Amino acid sequence: MAMNHLVRIGRISRLMQIACTLYLVLAPVMLLVIWLSFETLGPRWQTLQQLPIRPEYVGTLNLVLGAMVSALPLGLMMWGVWHLRMLFGQFRRGEIFNDRAAANLLVFARMLFITVLISPLISALLSLILTMSNPPGQRAITLSTGSNDLGQLFIAGLLLAVAWVLHEGHRIQSENEAFV
Repeated sequence: MAMNHLVRIGRISRLMQIACTLYLVLAPVMLLVIWLSFETLGPRWQTLQQLPIRPEYVGTLNLVLGAMVSALPLGLMMWGVWHLRMLFGQFRRGEIFNDRAAANLLVFARMLFITVLISPLISALLSLILTMSNPPGQRAITLSTGSNDLGQLFIAGLLLAVAWVLHEGHRIQSENEAFV
């Protein structure tokens, strides 16, 4: 019966490893596409972010700065997802309760936590960057957060707790093996 569960864990872990790999490949491509096609997507951003973006004033400097600022949270998440991918690789191999698994989950949880915490700052910087070339009176800095951020903070906290439990479980298991 336990072997059947390990096989299922292996299958799900393989799928999650593939999903992580796709994220690592597609997320930077999508970021690049968004910034390279800003003329087409700019009006949509204006509606979504409720910013007074005037595409005629958004120049190359604005786009480069915007891409750089957007790359920061993406880079943090990619670092976390890289560790999540390694975690699922361990699960595939049946390595579930060990310090490396706990460490990989901990890195992902921390990156998610940090990304959510800096999200309002990133949003404010992007609003400044995208409107800084607007005429006076039409520039904006927006600071926003929402229930989605709270949900992500909850998930990050949950994963931090699970990583701690994994670490403690491994520590107790190691102590028990050394005692016997």
